[in-house]
Formats: sequence, C-alpha cells, structure tokens
Amino acid sequence: MTISQSVFPLPGVQHGKRIIASVIETRAQKDNDTPWVSLPINEENLSLGFKDISFRSFNNAANHAAHWLRQNLPETSEPFQKFAYAGPKDLRYPILAVAAAKLQKVLILPSPLVTAEAQRRILEQQKCTVYLRPSTMTTQVDVILHDAPHVQTIDIPDLEEFLKDTEAEPVTYSKTWDEGKNDPWLVFHTSGTTGNPKPVTWTHRMMASIDMMAASPNIKDSMVHRAANHRLFTPIPSLHLTGMMLILATTTYVNMTAVLGPSTALTPSTIISVFQNTHIDGTLLPPALIDGLCLSDAGLAALRSLNFLMYAGAPLAAKSAALLTPYIPVVINGVGTTEAGGYFATHHSQRDPDAYLWLSFAQQKGATFEPRTADGLHELVFVREDPAMTSGVIETDDEPVIFQTYPHLTRFETHDLWRPHPVHKDLWQIVGRTDDYVPLSHSDGLHASSLEPEITAHPAVRAALIGGHGLAKPVLVVQLVDGTTASEFEVESLRPYVDKVNARVHECVRLEMGRVIVATEEKPFAYTAKQSVARMQSLELYEAEIAALEG
Repeated sequence: MTISQSVFPLPGVQHGKRIIASVIETRAQKDNDTPWVSLPINEENLSLGFKDISFRSFNNAANHAAHWLRQNLPETSEPFQKFAYAGPKDLRYPILAVAAAKLQKVLILPSPLVTAEAQRRILEQQKCTVYLRPSTMTTQVDVILHDAPHVQTIDIPDLEEFLKDTEAEPVTYSKTWDEGKNDPWLVFHTSGTTGNPKPVTWTHRMMASIDMMAASPNIKDSMVHRAANHRLFTPIPSLHLTGMMLILATTTYVNMTAVLGPSTALTPSTIISVFQNTHIDGTLLPPALIDGLCLSDAGLAALRSLNFLMYAGAPLAAKSAALLTPYIPVVINGVGTTEAGGYFATHHSQRDPDAYLWLSFAQQKGATFEPRTADGLHELVFVREDPAMTSGVIETDDEPVIFQTYPHLTRFETHDLWRPHPVHKDLWQIVGRTDDYVPLSHSDGLHASSLEPEITAHPAVRAALIGGHGLAKPVLVVQLVDGTTASEFEVESLRPYVDKVNARVHECVRLEMGRVIVATEEKPFAYTAKQSVARMQSLELYEAEIAALEG
C-alpha cells in the first residue's frame, strides 16, 4: 500500500481551491489544532527545549502586522501595493506575508546574498518604492538603496510586537477562491546562478499548488506526502520560495509543523543540538550541511534517527548517501525552481542503495523528457496540454505552475539533464544542466556535471569541476575536504576515479592525470546561495593554472 492512500485527503479536509490566508483564519478557530511552528525557548541555550506556536497565535500576529501596515505604508489608490522586506531569519517573514494577503498587498523578498545592484534592479522592475527593515539592518539596506533615493525605508517593529498575546482586531481576507486566486501576492527571485536574479511573482493559486497536489489521486509518495502530519526541521530562510512554501503552505495545507532553529547561521553542531532537544520526524537540508553532519558520530546519529531526509539545491554526495541510506527509510531529492515551484515527483520506492537518486514524473502534468545527447541524457521539458491556450488566461486550476508564471508559453525547457534508470521504467536521475556542456576545440565535448560525482566519490575530495572550454583536452580541478592540504594530497590517488570517468566517455574527451589541478586553501571554490559550486566563478579562479597546462 502506498503512503498516499493513508495520507490524503486529511480527515475533514477538502483539498484544492483554498487560499492560504483563509485557511489560516479557519484553523485559528480550532482549539486543538496541529501547531504551526516550534521554535527554541532560548536561542542561546537549546537545552531549554522548544515551544509550539499555534495557528491562533499566527493569525493574531498577522492581524497585528496588518494593522501596522495600514498605519505605516504610504497611502495609495493603486491595487496590490508593493513593499519589500529584508530582516533576520525569523517569523516576521511569514507573518508579513499573511498580513499582506489580508490587505491584498504584494510582498517582495530580496535576498541579501545577491548584489546591491541586483536588488535595486528587482525593485525597479517591480516598481517598488517602499522597503521595510528592522533598525538592526539600517546600514545594510542604506547601502543597497544608495543609488535609489526615491525608495522610502520604514523601520519595522520587533517580532514580539506582532507575536504577542494581546488580541488584535481581526483583519479578514475577504475574497473567495475564484475572486482572489490569480491576485499577485509574493515576489521571489531566482538565485542568479545562471544569470541576473529575475523576480518571479507568485499568486495565491500558485502558493496553493501543494493543496492542489493533495487533491490529486495520481501523485503518490512525494515530499509533501512525507511531510504531512509530521514535524520537519529546515534552516532554509523564508525569503526563499522553498522556505516560504514550507512554513506557509505545507504547514497550513497538510498539517506539517515547521521546527525552526536559531535565527543565526546554522552549523552542524547547532543542528545536532536542535535534534537532541526536540522531536523531529524529518528534515530538508542543503547537501553541504548533510556532508558536515556526516563527519561526526553525533551528526550521523542525528540524521539516522529520522523517518525521512530531503535534500535540495545540489546533489547529495555518494559518500554521505552511503552512510545514511541504510538507516533512513526514505531519502528524497527535492527538485524544483522558483519559476515552476516544487515538481512533486514520486521517489523510487524500492529499497535499492541508490534509490535516493531516482524520481518518477509519470503522473506529473505536462512533464516530458526529450533526448539531448548521444549517451542518453534527456532534458526535462514541460509541455502545455492545450497548446492553443496562450491567451494569458489560465482556464484550469491545476495548470502547472510554470505556465502560471509564463501564461504565454506552450512549452518550457528547464535546461536540467536527466538520465533514465537502466531497469525501472519512468525513473530519472538528474545529472546536470545543458549549460554544463564543455565544448572542446575539436568539436567534441562532454557534460561535466554528469561525470564529476565520480571524482567526488574520493574521500578527500569535496568538489570537482571539469573545464577546458575551447581547449583540445578537458581539465579537472578538485577542491579537497577541510583538513587536507593541496601540498600533502597525492594526485595519483585520483587515478581509479578518473578511470571511472574515462570508462563513460569517448577517448577524444578523456581526462588525463597530467591535467589535474588541486585547488589551494588560498583560492577555494566559489559557492552559490544554495551551497552548490559556482561553476564559472570557480573555474575563473584557476584560469592561469589552466592556461599553463597548454604551454
């Protein structure tokens, strides 16, 4: 029996066509509802335990915030007034999001990890002239807005001013599903790892995609099925789509309780302390943190205690997977994009050692795989089931999110490359991107990201990059794990791993041991906000060394 048969629909719930703000207001009326979130009693001392925050408290905080926004935002006659917010990693993000929904305003969420120029560009594109921030971030925001004097900044109160026991006058979301589903609500932006960060507006219907999925009898055993009715820990901030979907949509629609850690940047030791001081069923972590936890017995014990482990943003290292998959019932790759949302793919149900690598899109509406390379790699492409429907008006509520983002398109190429499972039909493994292709001077080339995991299987290698654009032969650059220096590393130890790469490619694009560069401690690889290697920036650090190989 599949897990979906025992999860959805949740008792007493009619999934689909529900707006988050309205569901929160309804759940706030219940006395014995599942907690919304659980957070440390004292961030400085996690051993004091965690406290649960109810949906009643959440809705009350959103009402307080809605009154504050009414009093402090500039008056305007334009619908869907936009305002930006940046602050520490705390509950003001989801509270302001729901307050904005109640007032039918639009919250823009710029990331501090992108450049000031990129943030200003996003504000300009969105015609946003109001920026909220706590007084503790005055300097940072002033730097961002230095060349944008027309943008008004407003100090926002501390979290405690919203999340207080005093009952606020209710501010109720007033629209039905059909009236409000296509209204703009939240503006995220792409990470910028493949170009300039691009703002993406999410409507109420797009944020309800989890509820739509729960209403579908076709999708089985996705990440959402695992999270429903469970306590899930994640450090992903709410300014990112994934973080906001977890703390707003997954909690509200499928009774997940979000367990939060301290608002400061988390280390493996802090995560271990979180696991030791509250009950956690599952977690969603970037692979870099999973790798860090796997370096200690305490970290391994914490992860192995889970019922499910989700990872996102980058591949899970084979070394970490080997230490975890025999102990954790389900390890899932959380795949998606800011533009398309979560893919809700079904994980491989077999207890194979590599089950964590494989996903099924068989029941995913519009998902197709188109062949791209001679060695069997395919690109995931979303195709509109009714190509004639390009008027910009979406006729069906379950239209894939990507065609709600881009209603004028009939197909969307994700640029993600996947490999089909050699045995099981409809299973796919993501191996890289179409823009990871390394063209060599003799017109042949190779898809680097599909081969690099063979190298990172070496116990001393943290990351590996294959480069050599335009050269006669490819180049391999490796970054070592912490504690291993370039001077003491034996390059020859890479030979068995290089041989595995060469067994998979044509002889004209094979790696050579004489074309291996070991990254130094002085020039570590660059990493993205998702903690994946920034390919082009990292290879650029070693341009001189690569050029030296050419004589």
